[in-house]
Amino acid sequence: MSHYDVAVIGAGAAGLAAGLELQKAGKSFIVLEARDRIGGRAFTDTSLGLPFDCGAHWLHAAAQNPFTKIADRLGFAYNSKISWADVIRMGNGGPLPEAVQAEAVDYIVDVLTRLSEATEDVPFSASLEPGNRWNPLMDHIIGQITSHDPQNCSTLDYARYIEDGGDFPVKDGYGALVARNAAGLPVTLSTPVTCIDWSGQHARVETERGNVTASAIILAVPVNVLIADGIRFTPALPPDLVQALHDCPMGVSEKVAILLDRPIDGFSHIYGDVIFEDPAKQPFNLHINPFGRPLLVSHMGGSYGAEVEKLSDDAIMALAMEAMVEAFGSGMKTRVVKTLRTHWASDPYSLGGYSHAKPGKAALRLKFSETIGDRIVLAGEHCSIPFYSTVHGAHLSGIAAAEKAVRLL
Repeated sequence: MSHYDVAVIGAGAAGLAAGLELQKAGKSFIVLEARDRIGGRAFTDTSLGLPFDCGAHWLHAAAQNPFTKIADRLGFAYNSKISWADVIRMGNGGPLPEAVQAEAVDYIVDVLTRLSEATEDVPFSASLEPGNRWNPLMDHIIGQITSHDPQNCSTLDYARYIEDGGDFPVKDGYGALVARNAAGLPVTLSTPVTCIDWSGQHARVETERGNVTASAIILAVPVNVLIADGIRFTPALPPDLVQALHDCPMGVSEKVAILLDRPIDGFSHIYGDVIFEDPAKQPFNLHINPFGRPLLVSHMGGSYGAEVEKLSDDAIMALAMEAMVEAFGSGMKTRVVKTLRTHWASDPYSLGGYSHAKPGKAALRLKFSETIGDRIVLAGEHCSIPFYSTVHGAHLSGIAAAEKAVRLL
């Protein structure tokens, strides 16, 4: 049985960063990944003939995001001048009157500002005006931001998040950038970890392809996988840590990509939401003409995303087509070439989108920075207080976890 200084469980952004840091430190290590690829929820799919980020897409807080400099170093272009439309409604539905659009945008900005300045740990829903006509749109946007519904999100958790510096999409894919940055790092793929026994002098890591031992463990596994007991622990993880995991769960974040015969005429690279004249209809997100490409991408989060994830391909395409026709006219019905959708919520190695603390539970994120039994260190986006839910938050947590593991050795 092989022995290592450190075993890193998971080769998402956090696990890869941890591996790179251990490599620099000259420690013996193994990175074990259940999937047949690296990157975790940062994955660029090219089956449509062009790059599509199935998961992470934005260089969030770009001025502070280490991947901005990594992108510059590796020659990955990103769009720092994307148009944020907030609300799109044209074509068959006609253009949204400017005064109405301004009203919607003002409400969105007002709510998000209140959330970012929150000092109390209460639900997001407390910041919504009862009966406001734009609440359905606000619920929809909050679902995209947090992967949860407003009543399930902590205002204080959100207020601690740092978002300064812009949000920039990566032209050839954020997932491709993460993978390129880790090129050359040895990763053992297609090796799900089934059990970690940390009761003895060394931790024993059991996999479907054999076992290894390690003096320290970096657990870079998504929150919901740990909640679902995707890995057994002997002894069990501390109850207070398990409770913190349950109180900072991942919600649902799904995407649909629609390849068109050509880009949408008359539009630049725009991110926004289609609303319908019928207020009972769910707003529909559309990312239009990314980098001038003939692509539409829809992002659906929270309970709506959970409902959509369960739909058939035909049913979800019907929803997308309704929004496309509302925005751009009935001619869209003949322009679809190919589609692709994600299933993060049912993927056994993710089981969701990204983490957000429940109301009243923001302080429990601190639990993820504690070392377990002088042996196990956690890493992942859920471990970052200022950058949770992001690739760079995961990346920075992986570096911090590796530094902790080296100190434990």
